[in-house]
Amino acid sequence: MKTKILGIVTIVTIVLMMLVSSVNAAELTADKQEMQKGDIVTITISTCEEVESMQFDLKFDATKYKYVENSAKSELETIMSNANGDVVTVSAYSVTKTAKTVTLQFEAIENGEQVPFTISNTEFTKAGEIIEDGFSNPTISVTVADKEEPTDPEDPTDPEEPTDPEEPGDNEDPTNPEDPSEEENQNGSKDENNSGEYVDENGNVITKLPQTGSLVPAVATGIVILALAGITIFKVIKK
Repeated sequence: MKTKILGIVTIVTIVLMMLVSSVNAAELTADKQEMQKGDIVTITISTCEEVESMQFDLKFDATKYKYVENSAKSELETIMSNANGDVVTVSAYSVTKTAKTVTLQFEAIENGEQVPFTISNTEFTKAGEIIEDGFSNPTISVTVADKEEPTDPEDPTDPEEPTDPEEPGDNEDPTNPEDPSEEENQNGSKDENNSGEYVDENGNVITKLPQTGSLVPAVATGIVILALAGITIFKVIKK
């Protein structure tokens, strides 16, 4: 019976110690979980109680982030920070004030998934004594990624753009008679392409036009002469 009671008391004591340690644990937090290149993330180191001095190293990925020089801030009167490669060493203290937080800023310079920040070599003092203040989360992660551009969904109700109707002058008119000038050219009339010269049905230039109609006056003149000659002969014979 005593053994069972002792076991229960041990378990309860362990649970209470875990609860107390979790409540009194220091924290490492970031003001954003996702960011883009060029953005600034603020890392905050928080103690569980007011302290007179803080000292720690904060390790980061120098290929993804750049420490913003002299960005360490605190309510403590004196604070110094020095970046050496991928580690920033911070020391803050005061003889008249106490504080619970220190903040640092980092600029994102390259994309990365779950890029970590890790705190180590911590030392916090109060009334000249070092206090045990372990971190519940000594490492946090932040992602750097390009902003996704929203895509416009297609509107199924959007009608297709109508095509321009053909101009009425573009279609050939079947009722339009052939150019009479072409027919005239085939019958021996003037051809505009030959500088006003006459051409035959084969397109050859006519150098001499036929003298149509010149035979009729000649025949008529001959008949008149024959008639006058007949009358004259008839009168002579009658005498």
